[in-house]
Amino acid sequence: MFLGAGAEETDMDGNYVFLCGVMWCRFGQQDAGKELLRATNSVDPDMKALAWAMLARGARRLRDLERLTPTGSRAILEGNLCG
Repeated sequence: MFLGAGAEETDMDGNYVFLCGVMWCRFGQQDAGKELLRATNSVDPDMKALAWAMLARGARRLRDLERLTPTGSRAILEGNLCG
């Protein structure tokens, strides 16, 4: 699905970029994020806009998760005891 190092570059379509966005936003899959970054260089303005929108959505989700996750030592200890 994703291009590896040294793989031949192929044209992207909207469905592929959207799927990469879902994999990036929902699961944080790094290869999907790299493909979104590659799509931001597309000559197709719609493809470029979709890639940027998906990257932005993923960044917002990450910020939201960081806000909801307590990082203090007590929270970590409680998580280990209760989780």
